[in-house]
Amino acid sequence: MYAEHWGLQRQPFENTNDPAFLFASAKHKEGLARLRYAVMQKKLGILVVGEYGTGKTYLSRALKQYLPLDSFRLIYVTNPRMTPSEFINTVIHELGAEITQATGPTKSDLLRVVRDSLENCGRQGIHVVIFIDEAQSIEDVSLLEEIRLLMNIQGEEQGLFTLVLLGQPHIQDKIERIPQLKQRLSIRYRLTPLTEEETEQYIDHRLAVAGAARRLFTGSACREIYALSKGMPREINNICDLALLTGFVEGAQSVDKDTVQRVKEDIARTEE
Repeated sequence: MYAEHWGLQRQPFENTNDPAFLFASAKHKEGLARLRYAVMQKKLGILVVGEYGTGKTYLSRALKQYLPLDSFRLIYVTNPRMTPSEFINTVIHELGAEITQATGPTKSDLLRVVRDSLENCGRQGIHVVIFIDEAQSIEDVSLLEEIRLLMNIQGEEQGLFTLVLLGQPHIQDKIERIPQLKQRLSIRYRLTPLTEEETEQYIDHRLAVAGAARRLFTGSACREIYALSKGMPREINNICDLALLTGFVEGAQSVDKDTVQRVKEDIARTEE
């Protein structure tokens, strides 16, 4: 709606996982490097935690750019609020396997189907990566036990798959209760919010990707956005999007601190 006014070719602050907009802050670079290392070295598991909106899901999607996808199969479980049997059936489905009368309905039968499918992928030179997003929303601890059992079917010489758990920090409390699972998550990383300087760089980066030929946000506007968002990329996106809309409606040529403060007031009114 406002793209033409600001000289943009696309919307710069959508909360989507388009890797083109990935801002490589030092912390995101390290998080991505750890993810890539865990997957390329076929580690058993990695845990990435961070508060809501820090970019965990974004990193997991951006990882695709750094993997030879003919050698990796990526499975995403985006809503882990499920029973253990639903989880195993989801993995089986994503692996392209089928549950037949011959495979049987018991847990051991289902795990055997998973193992056979993973071994078949291995014979084809394909390593499977299972991402479980929003892991903190796992309500049934028995699902974490099921994940532990799944990790037990790894090959003797090298892992049949890599598990990537993504969640808010309190998922660690649940993992602590299952030492065998904790031990298998040998790589861990906490993604923290952006600094004030990084927030300004993040805003400029996304605008440049969207086609901006000049700076659209003043330095004071960026500082105000940092104060409001606490450096959370998702919140930064929401504020910047509304600020560009407000500036467009007002016919402004740049977004300044006053514009951001008006956005703040609008947000406060909607939350009342």
